[in-house]
Amino acid sequence: MKNTLMIFGLVGLMTASPLMAEVKTAPMEAREDFGSVSSFCRDRLVVLKNAYRQAEIESQAGNVGLSAAILEKGLVDAANRISPRYESTLTSKAIRRGITLLNEMKATAESKQKARSINNFLFNYFIFVEKVSNQLDIPYFQSGSAFSRISNSNAQFERLFVNFASDQVKMVIDTMSTTANEGRSTVIYPIGSPTLLLTALRVTTSAMANDLSESIFAARYACTIQALETASDNINFYLNTKGSYADDYVAVQELVGAVKRATGARDCSGGGYDQGNASTGTTDAIGGAFTLYSGSTQQVRLDGAKFVKKLIISAEGIRSDAMFDIMVNGDVKGTVYVPGRDPSYIVTVGEYTDSIEFISRNGTAIISRILVVAE
Repeated sequence: MKNTLMIFGLVGLMTASPLMAEVKTAPMEAREDFGSVSSFCRDRLVVLKNAYRQAEIESQAGNVGLSAAILEKGLVDAANRISPRYESTLTSKAIRRGITLLNEMKATAESKQKARSINNFLFNYFIFVEKVSNQLDIPYFQSGSAFSRISNSNAQFERLFVNFASDQVKMVIDTMSTTANEGRSTVIYPIGSPTLLLTALRVTTSAMANDLSESIFAARYACTIQALETASDNINFYLNTKGSYADDYVAVQELVGAVKRATGARDCSGGGYDQGNASTGTTDAIGGAFTLYSGSTQQVRLDGAKFVKKLIISAEGIRSDAMFDIMVNGDVKGTVYVPGRDPSYIVTVGEYTDSIEFISRNGTAIISRILVVAE
């Protein structure tokens, strides 16, 4: 545990505040007093830092429950002292979202490791709030900063959010889970209660989907938004029914894996958050995932014949490794080996076709997405 708060991580809190809109339209002399926003953010950080230092002393002494209580009180104190004038700043949103997340986690079933997991999470969340203030709110609203130019400030600010949007979910995964290699497979293990991990992911995936929906780049990330909403719904269903999966171990592998894929998918063209607009010739060839069983062939029909430049395929092995060929017009264009959870595979096609065939070599794979990049 570090002795001081250090900048670490960022979550995607995408909503543009009224202050941001004012910067975009008002002349320089009529703009908000940016120094007052900076002072507000620094004041909130002082409240959180004081709680952080006190909690750190108790945590190092082994008083985990007391440490978590101090951190919770610091978060609540910071929220209670937010002036309506600044309630739409990202620092305010981060603080209030932290309270929502904490309340959801506290409502889960008791376990020996619950207090320790919450305590560890809160330490990381305080660091996240500092990141939001120091790297986003303060530079943006502070007069004379790189973000203060009216012509491009909002676009720069929004793009910076989108680039880091997945960190709100990544922070939960990194704080509350770990991975280990078992053979050629990567296994996910919760740190403490699986229910606590899944509860935190349910809240953050839903929040991230909402943030992206309110972004000025929302249309570009429709695929990610849908994947996040589906992941959150599936987690919620499992937590409420304990259905769909045999046990918590299987649920964590599948549900956390789905969250990782959703946050890693980025925009609908398969690129990163900071890329340009998706190609107008990029379409999704399947409405939902399909299973390619060992030894089988699956044909995917396109919406008419077109010149296909490349395919961007998302797939995962089920229970074991899988391998399949991509065939177009009788020619094998590529072979995909799926060891488990992998990023998208790109297969170059370069010819006209109205269909694509997937031919299993061995193992069973789920094909979750096929993006067709065509002219």
